[in-house]
Amino acid sequence: MKLLKVAGFALIALILVMGVKTLTFTLPEVVIQPQLDASEVDAQAVAGRLSKGIQFATISHMDESQFEQQAFDGFHQFLANSFPLVHQKLSLERVNGYSLLYRWQGSDAQLKPILLMSHQDVVPVDKETRDRWVHAPFSGAIADGIIWGRGAVDIKSGVLGALEAVEDLLAKGYQPQRDVYLAFGHDEEIGGDNGAAKISALLKARGLDFQFILDEGGSIVGDGIIPGMERPVALVGIAEKGYVSLRLTAKAVGGHSSMPPKHTALGVIAQAIVDLEQHPFPANMQYSRQLFDTIGPAMGGLEKAIFANMWLTEPLVERILSGSKTTNAAVRTTTAVTMAQGSSKDNVLPSESHAVVNFRIMPGETGESVKAYVESVIDNPEIEVTIEGGFAGEPSSVSKSNNDSFAMLKDAIYRVTQDENLIVAPYLVTGGTDAKHYTGLSDSIYRFAFNRFTPETLERMHGINEQIKVDDYVDVVKFFRELILGANPS
Repeated sequence: MKLLKVAGFALIALILVMGVKTLTFTLPEVVIQPQLDASEVDAQAVAGRLSKGIQFATISHMDESQFEQQAFDGFHQFLANSFPLVHQKLSLERVNGYSLLYRWQGSDAQLKPILLMSHQDVVPVDKETRDRWVHAPFSGAIADGIIWGRGAVDIKSGVLGALEAVEDLLAKGYQPQRDVYLAFGHDEEIGGDNGAAKISALLKARGLDFQFILDEGGSIVGDGIIPGMERPVALVGIAEKGYVSLRLTAKAVGGHSSMPPKHTALGVIAQAIVDLEQHPFPANMQYSRQLFDTIGPAMGGLEKAIFANMWLTEPLVERILSGSKTTNAAVRTTTAVTMAQGSSKDNVLPSESHAVVNFRIMPGETGESVKAYVESVIDNPEIEVTIEGGFAGEPSSVSKSNNDSFAMLKDAIYRVTQDENLIVAPYLVTGGTDAKHYTGLSDSIYRFAFNRFTPETLERMHGINEQIKVDDYVDVVKFFRELILGANPS
């Protein structure tokens, strides 16, 4: 009886603690300032220029012999013609032939510069899908208030949006205090080694240290993208995962399929694949905790209580997040079996079989630590594990979300949206961006593009019917303008 009373008091105390934490789990007050430049943007003019920019098929191919030189040359000439003040007032360097680095010199050399990034290249369009596009993928068609075409959101809207903002400010006679750099790589879609990596090396050789660096990555997402979240969230990437592909190889004698061994070489590889999929990497809640600490107070009663009491509910949260492929990618190094090969004929036993498994690596881990984990899970000396291509793209550095640089970015987002319902939140980018090459040039490297996504429009990026609303693109231009103005002391 006494034990039951003690247990009852403990339960009541637990409920009280959880209740207090839930009640005090609130959003900070948001004070939205008016835009620093409230002048109108000519929607028809900026949309027309983005339309023309999309018409240059600046495609990145894995086969470098297919490089679209004429398209890039044409695109560069188009930029020079479209933004005359930028090309008169800013210095321009062509890095490794096709990447562009602009510098707008500020009046105060004591202030750290800022760097705004985007990329010129786009992914190919599969021939089989061309007839499923409402408008041809490189038409740049403008219809029903929408700009259509490959690169509309990924991310010629970023290249032209930044140039539009600078051209507009130059036309008004604006002079920044700090240097403003614009960097537009030409091969982000195939890794950025010949573009962003070369620009980064050049800037490092000059000893530059930036106040902040901004690339693509996160966006403003609406209802349906973050489970349980009905308010819009501006996701700002503070880091990105790395990647490595491991080749698993098993060798055997081979022979005729009429007399098979208990396990063929392919069977051995198949068992290893099953073992890997059944033993995922441990969860790392560090970055998801930052996200849900920020947006949790805006959630419904049960969800709010769960995220307000992560000290107790973290195992439950981990299980919930692991159940969705989208949120699972945010909490662990992921395992994706992508390629496998046996023999060349159905009645021939393979003398060698292999599989390739791709891993997206959480910060704090490395390509070598992933390889060691895989070897321990497989635990089979008959399987050789090697790093495909001998190269691993390590996770990026992690930037702070509680400093002046993040505040500059956050304030610019709010000044453009004027939306008190919006929440700006840090998160981990699960894909790859050019920003990974810029580690060491700033302690504040962020990944955010002023796009607005729903579950439907998000699928169009790299997919069919890529598009951006004219009104949303106007806000892209305003965002870059506000960011530049806000990053410079008045």
